Amino acid sequence: MLKQIEISNYKSLAHVILDFEKENVVVGPNGVGKSNLLDAIHFVRDAARDGLDHAVTKRHGINSIRRWSKTRPYNVSIRLKFNRGEVGGEYKITIASAGGEFSVVEEELHWYGSSPFGTNKSKEIFPPVSSIKRQGKNLEISLPENPFGAIPDPSISEGDAMITQFAEGIFSPLAFFFRDLHESIVSCGAYSIHPNKIREPQPISNSNVLADDGSNLASVIRQMRATSHRHRRENLTLSVRQVLSILNEIKIDSAGGFYVPVFRVREIDSGYSHELNMSQLSDGTLRMLGMLTAFYQAHAPARITLEEPEQMIHPGLLPILVDAAKDYLDDDINHQVFFTTHSPNLLDMFKPESIISASFEDGVSKFRHMSERQIKIVKDKLFSPGELLVTEGFYQ
Repeated sequence: MLKQIEISNYKSLAHVILDFEKENVVVGPNGVGKSNLLDAIHFVRDAARDGLDHAVTKRHGINSIRRWSKTRPYNVSIRLKFNRGEVGGEYKITIASAGGEFSVVEEELHWYGSSPFGTNKSKEIFPPVSSIKRQGKNLEISLPENPFGAIPDPSISEGDAMITQFAEGIFSPLAFFFRDLHESIVSCGAYSIHPNKIREPQPISNSNVLADDGSNLASVIRQMRATSHRHRRENLTLSVRQVLSILNEIKIDSAGGFYVPVFRVREIDSGYSHELNMSQLSDGTLRMLGMLTAFYQAHAPARITLEEPEQMIHPGLLPILVDAAKDYLDDDINHQVFFTTHSPNLLDMFKPESIISASFEDGVSKFRHMSERQIKIVKDKLFSPGELLVTEGFYQ
């Protein structure tokens, strides 16, 4: 679980240190940096999964990422702290830039936990730590006792991140120590579901995790046919049925080398069954289908983020989505959700401790949890979080 983030000079964020819960709901006016906070998490994910150049290019270059400065360019720095019960770790990267080019000037990887080789036989207060510190071209590697012996320093360019080298499928002794840290970083779904991506015939995909835009939704639902995942498909169908009451079944047909989602429905008045293709369904219904699939997918990532899930959704349907999020959280102790929202209705469905206020002050984004006074007001049932949002404005 992502326990804490520290960000410096990323877009509108000058310096932010923020602790997270299992449930996290970021609320604030338009343009205050809610999306930038989550994108800092996703930037590190993209860098670890696809390479730093890919992560920067995806965001239109380093000048679009680095906070603006009229003099010397700022260095961008992001630190993530993870915890998985008795194990956990930290990752930090600092990026310098000039003339549209960038380089890694500092990178740190730390992962702690019981030694996989059984060397930690005593009940030590501090378990073995695997650590890499990178300053420019210099590496300092510290590993617990292990059977590999001396491990040669990896070759890494200044324009890429060390963490990229520890992806699944890369075989090296060093990757053995940091693969869990890599997995903690990349196991994140940053979902912004586009209805038209679901309407289009989707190429057959072997990916077992829903794509951020929902473009492989048909393949992900099809994988729920397996007996071990059938309950997930049933839960998905039951949830979507609360949106479209005549739904009987969600089918995945194949045509011309593509997968096509189809709704099998039964008319209430006549009892006749027929099929609805995705072009016959509203944007809101398809968006709900995509978001619900994110929570019920068989191989869900450890973190799921949703940007303004209330868009195109009737307020009365939001509890269905939140129930799916709760099912996802209950499925694994390390699962975690992040929402951004403007909806008072959505705020009322979460504990006040989960709510993070975003504001824009003195030209930079600020984030803070609800004050103790406001939490007490909610717990005393004087006001709900949504009512406080309306009556007091955004949290101070």
